[in-house]
Amino acid sequence: MFRYLPEQASDFAADIDWIHNLVTDLSVFFTVAIVGAMIYFAIRYRQRDGVDHETPQIHGSNLLEIIWTVVPTLVCIYLAYYGIVFYREMRAVPDGAITIDVRAQKWKWDFYYGNGKQSSDLVVPVGKPIKLVLSSRDVLHSFFLPSMRVKKDAVPGQYTYLWFRPIKTGEYQAFCTEYCGKDHSAMLAKLYVLPEAEYERWVNDRSVEEAMAKLGPTERGKALYKEKACVSCHTLDGSPLVGPTFLNIIGRKEKWTNGVEYTVDENYIHESILEPNKHIVAGYQPNVMPSFAGQLNDEDINSIIAFMRTLTGKPAAAAAPAADTSNMTPAERGKALYQAKACIGCHTLDGSPLVGPTFKGLYGTPQKLSDGTTVNADDAFLKESIQQPQAHIIAGYEGKVMPPMGLSDDETKDLIEFMKTLK
Repeated sequence: MFRYLPEQASDFAADIDWIHNLVTDLSVFFTVAIVGAMIYFAIRYRQRDGVDHETPQIHGSNLLEIIWTVVPTLVCIYLAYYGIVFYREMRAVPDGAITIDVRAQKWKWDFYYGNGKQSSDLVVPVGKPIKLVLSSRDVLHSFFLPSMRVKKDAVPGQYTYLWFRPIKTGEYQAFCTEYCGKDHSAMLAKLYVLPEAEYERWVNDRSVEEAMAKLGPTERGKALYKEKACVSCHTLDGSPLVGPTFLNIIGRKEKWTNGVEYTVDENYIHESILEPNKHIVAGYQPNVMPSFAGQLNDEDINSIIAFMRTLTGKPAAAAAPAADTSNMTPAERGKALYQAKACIGCHTLDGSPLVGPTFKGLYGTPQKLSDGTTVNADDAFLKESIQQPQAHIIAGYEGKVMPPMGLSDDETKDLIEFMKTLK
């Protein structure tokens, strides 16, 4: 009855399902038996002739009382015994388990391997015991792998753990199941279970890390500027975007939204990367830039600052007055908006992914969302994605921050018409 649990992908998933189904079946059986008896007696012995009758004195039955006391007690003891047995198995980590550190943060998961490998998705070999050591950088989170039948809280200031042994290769979904703020539902990750040889190739591939290590601070900072998608919000030519430009940023005097004047120095940049919403520059929106605490270490931040020091010079010439769009087609106006609103910083036109999905071939195609559902990228979906970008997140782009673009309905329609031409 009610056999709707996810795929069994770990070796103790069958035991967990067995006791879960048993509890469900017993609950349904006794609910039907007890409530059914109540309904039967209420109908069978209802008052029929409109005359009040004295309620008879019933002294009860010792046999019945023994039965309805002993039977539930034995059932509870039976369930408790197997619950304890299975729980002990789930807490006893086998020798030789692969240990992976999992760090939670609003609103993402980071996975750290013993050889220094880091990933935003969990990758493990099939048939090997996996121990996950959980911690949180901010608030209480909970790591849940339904197909593996494991779940455990990630607690700030404390380490917790869980383990599982995957029995089949494939791709599985991980969730956060402890409410942790406005983007809790988007705090997702993928679990990839690979053949052992393929896993070894993946975990020992350090080409990206080695290339970064060979770079000097300035080059490393420039690479991080692209890798961490700073390019999508901060220009290098003096023009404002979602955030302030990086050109001539060191020593620049500005104001915060509360009117306080400040001078940009290394301390302020360090603080703004780790706590971006502590001070908001006048003219910009709060809660747009995510914290990079845990994603960038001090060496990374120092490299970004070194790169910023090189960004000196005159701002690019002011943009020419907006062209007359009255004679343009909707698609042409959409193309102009694509350029004017800096969509180009996150969405390519050639089919390659960037910070966000490419616009080429996007319209009218099925898109899998981060919650596992599939939608068609039609006018309604694209309009909502432009005007409320956090309402639905396309799978693979969780944690990417797209701010509301402030486009009118007519502008949004023009941009969608431009997308329709990108086949």
